Amino acid sequence: MNPATELMLYNYRSRMEPVKGAQVDFYERLSMRGVLWACLHDLHGNAFQDFFQDMMTLCVPGFVDVRTHGNLGDRASDGLDLHDARLYACYAPETVDPVATIRKFRSDLAGAVKKRSGQFTTFVFVHNDVRGLHPELSVELAKARSAYPSISFEVMGFRHFRDMLGQQNSQDVEAVLKTQLPMQHTIAVGLQEMEELLADLATKRISDAAQVPIETVSAHKLLYSDLTRDTQAELRNGMRYSAMISDYYQRRIDITERDEVAARFHTEYLDAVGNGLDPEDVLLRMREFLAGNRASTAPRYRAQTAVLAYFFESCDIFENAPIGWVPETKETVL
Repeated sequence: MNPATELMLYNYRSRMEPVKGAQVDFYERLSMRGVLWACLHDLHGNAFQDFFQDMMTLCVPGFVDVRTHGNLGDRASDGLDLHDARLYACYAPETVDPVATIRKFRSDLAGAVKKRSGQFTTFVFVHNDVRGLHPELSVELAKARSAYPSISFEVMGFRHFRDMLGQQNSQDVEAVLKTQLPMQHTIAVGLQEMEELLADLATKRISDAAQVPIETVSAHKLLYSDLTRDTQAELRNGMRYSAMISDYYQRRIDITERDEVAARFHTEYLDAVGNGLDPEDVLLRMREFLAGNRASTAPRYRAQTAVLAYFFESCDIFENAPIGWVPETKETVL
């Protein structure tokens, strides 16, 4: 393999081969995140509802998957948790429209109150938007809580699916996702894929963007970011490619390209933070800015992670840890 045209291959291999059917291990969870993320982009309408019901049947004892039946419909429910008195309502459009989402939420809630009175105490709105909850829907949830004080409200999305599936065994997860999880944990990212991503970024430049001051990344930045352990591990591994991305930009004819792309990333990051997204959803928003809504292969997902890690490491996205800041726990610095 020519190192000038192909990024290096590297392996994550556990000392023991994972046992088929055993609970998903750490590296399989990392692989699963990318598979699930790509999967949700292709799941809309009934296909998403089928996925949700399969997952809940696997993960939640007492879950009843409610199917549409003739003139009865589904009686305003896509699923019931008999143990915890939760009612689930799914919404998975191909294109996210906050106005349509709020209208669907109101309709589902009104139908549940009318047709399922006494059967639930918590209303869970389930969606397929990997970016997280739209700010306008969070306002609508607050209004619903005031209008129905006897009902609790929850939202369920990508991160909830990820965490629930991460507690199951690998065979069952593969059955729900309808694809095999990588068992050898081999990660291969081609330079061509990376260059395609970087070329796409070049088309998103804004010439009047404010330049981001260059600062040295803190050794504690990953911990300070408040991202999950799995996400921190992904970014740390992606940083292995940072030198190659730097070399890519150094070879560009337009020497301002990197700085303008970095400024655009920083602008998107500030907008995501300004919308009140939590760190995990901020990073998902940045991934969508980088790659759009296209379904992602595993190598392309990892290439995206490498690009995100590069801009994370250069302090264009996420805040640096303040001088003197140290983790409150005794965890090892990543």
